[in-house]
Amino acid sequence: MVFERTHKSAHVTVYEDEFNKRIRIDDYSGNITEVIQLISQTVPTWAEKIIVKSRPQDVSAFMKKGYCEEAHIKGYFAGIDMHFVTRYPSRQRQYNKKEPEEEAIIDGVLGTPTAGSSALSFPITYASSSDALELAKLYRDTFPVYPTPLGDPEYVLKTMTEGTLYVYIKERNRIVAAASAEINKQYRNAELTDCATAEGFQGKGYMRSLLMELKRNLRAQGITCLYTIARAESFGMNKAFHDLGFAYSGRMTNNCFIFSGLEDMNVWYKF
Repeated sequence: MVFERTHKSAHVTVYEDEFNKRIRIDDYSGNITEVIQLISQTVPTWAEKIIVKSRPQDVSAFMKKGYCEEAHIKGYFAGIDMHFVTRYPSRQRQYNKKEPEEEAIIDGVLGTPTAGSSALSFPITYASSSDALELAKLYRDTFPVYPTPLGDPEYVLKTMTEGTLYVYIKERNRIVAAASAEINKQYRNAELTDCATAEGFQGKGYMRSLLMELKRNLRAQGITCLYTIARAESFGMNKAFHDLGFAYSGRMTNNCFIFSGLEDMNVWYKF
């Protein structure tokens, strides 16, 4: 649920995410001291993590109030950088128990040369409303747990009507790989997300090709900042964005429920 709150000279846009036990401040304006106070008054009792998309000049003010910086995205606010600053009402949620393994994965990704795109014999298709049912099935089969209800075709259809672009590849007359782009036209950025490949079809370069097509389309629309938040435990997904020339900028600890449960997520961007 997204809602606005205003008090004195402070205004915040809040994304309340009870499923993932977190809130996210997607935008704010006004006196930064009053903004931070307003955020603290907005936190529900069930929230274990607070995420703020901070402007560069405000990071120090947040850190003085107990926030820490986990990642950043260059050019997110129509050319101005964005910093993910976070605070944890739940101390247990702040602990990253898989850090050594995830550091080894990201070191392995960054230590490999980038791979070029591969030619495909299957065309890339932009999804329409008639594809919602099959897309939802792919997501439901791929992810036992997901931070949004993508396994529900009504939800997929709703996101389409709100402007999210879905692309997919079919093989054997069924969708075997898909990805999407959530576009923020105000700030000229887009999140590349909802990446899924059916079991038995990995390793063919499908995801890299889908992401390249989305990147081409978004650039043509004047989108200047692309980013993604990828599972820290997935070598393949992080490698796909490394191959596309995205820069790694940090890890969001215990960020959302996805695949196996509550997981850390790596942030990548291209500006």
